[in-house]
Amino acid sequence: MEKHRLRDGLAVAAVVAASFLGTSVVAQDGEPIIVGAPIPITGPFASDGIAMRMGLELAIDEVNASGGLLGRPLEMNVFDIGDLTPDKLQAAGNNLVARNEAQVLINGYGGMGPDIPAFCDYQVPYINNNATTNVISLRANLGCDNIFMGSDVDYSYAQATFSQILSLDHEFPSQTIAILHGPYDWELNAAEGARDAAEAAGWTVVLEEEVPYDNRQWSGIIRRVKEVEPALVFFELLDTAGVSTFIDQFAQDPAEDALLYAGYIFSTPAFQEIIADGGAQGVLGMTVSAQLPGERGEAFAQAWQEKFDAPPPFSIGAAIYDELMLWAEAVRQAGSVDDYEAINEAIRTMNYEGVTGVYRFNDDQYVSVTDDTLPSHLLQAQGDGHVQLFIGTQQHADFVRPAWLAK
Repeated sequence: MEKHRLRDGLAVAAVVAASFLGTSVVAQDGEPIIVGAPIPITGPFASDGIAMRMGLELAIDEVNASGGLLGRPLEMNVFDIGDLTPDKLQAAGNNLVARNEAQVLINGYGGMGPDIPAFCDYQVPYINNNATTNVISLRANLGCDNIFMGSDVDYSYAQATFSQILSLDHEFPSQTIAILHGPYDWELNAAEGARDAAEAAGWTVVLEEEVPYDNRQWSGIIRRVKEVEPALVFFELLDTAGVSTFIDQFAQDPAEDALLYAGYIFSTPAFQEIIADGGAQGVLGMTVSAQLPGERGEAFAQAWQEKFDAPPPFSIGAAIYDELMLWAEAVRQAGSVDDYEAINEAIRTMNYEGVTGVYRFNDDQYVSVTDDTLPSHLLQAQGDGHVQLFIGTQQHADFVRPAWLAK
C-alpha cells in the first residue's frame, strides 16, 4: 500500500481556492472581531502552542481573504498560558475577554481542567481539545453551556489505539503488554484505557509503572521492561525530552520482541523534527485528529506548506484550524458575533465537516471518536516523517517492522 501523496499543484490550487477562499471577496468594514487565543507559547507545551497559533493564523487569513466574518475582519489576540496553571488561565480570561473583548476563545488544550472554571463565567464560546475525562463532568457540574471540546477523551483514545495496534500486519510473539505512564490525567486515563482494552482482548499486563517528568536516565526502567518480555510497550508521557531519551536508550538496549508505542507526544512538531533527523525509526504514536486524506486535507496541507514553508504537524494544527472555521460558521448562522446563546446553540447542533472530520457534539458537548466523526490516527516513524498507518479503523499505509525486533 503506497503512502498517501499530494495531488499535483494545479489541482491543489483549485481546491484551495474553492474550499478555503470562496468564489468571491466581500469588502470588509467595521471594527475587527477579536479571536482570543489562550495558548502555551512558552514552557513545556510550547511546541504544540506554536502549532496552535499557526493553525489559527491560517484560518483567520483565509476568512479575511474571503471578505471577513459578517463583513468584518478577524484579528487574533494571543495570551501565553505557559505551563497551564490556574492563575495564568484566569489571567487569560480577564485579558482576552474582559479587557480586549474577544468574541471567542480557541486553543488546542488549556490546562485540562483549570481552563473550565477560568472561562465558564464568560458567555463567549470556548472551544478546546483538552481530550481528558475530568473536564466532562467539571463542565457539566459548573453548567458551562459555552464550552465545547472538539475531541473525545483519553480513555477512549487509548482503547481505539490498542485496537489499531492489534490490527497491524504483525505477529505478536505473546499477548503481553508493559504500560509506562506519567502522573497527570491524560497519562493516567490513557494507561487505564490501554489496560482495560488489553485485558478485554485476553492480554496480560506484565508491568505497569508511573514515571516522572524530567527523567532522562531510563536504564533501570528499560531493564525492568526487558525482564518481563512484553510484546508491546505502551508509553504515554507528555514530555518531549523524556520520551525522546527513552526511545534513544531503548533503541540501544531494546526489548527485542516488543513494539514500542510512544503516545500523543510523538505527533507534536518537536517530534516531527526528531524524526526528520532520523530518530525514532519504527516507533508508533498517535494523534487525536489530523487532516484526512482527500482533496480538503491535501488542500489544507498545501496551504500550510505555502504559508509556513513546512508541512503541518499531526498534533493540533488542523484541529484548531477547523475549530475557528466551525465557530465562524456558527456566527454566520446566528447572523451576529455577540448573540452568544444563538452561536452556542449553532455549535451544539451543527454537523461541521472540517479537514479533520465531522464535528458532531454529543449531549456532553464533546465529539465521540468514530470513523464518521473525528477518527484517531495511529502513526509510525518511517524515513524522515510520520506515516499514518490507521485512520480510525481504516488502514492507510503499510506497517514497517522496527529494526530492533528479534529476527
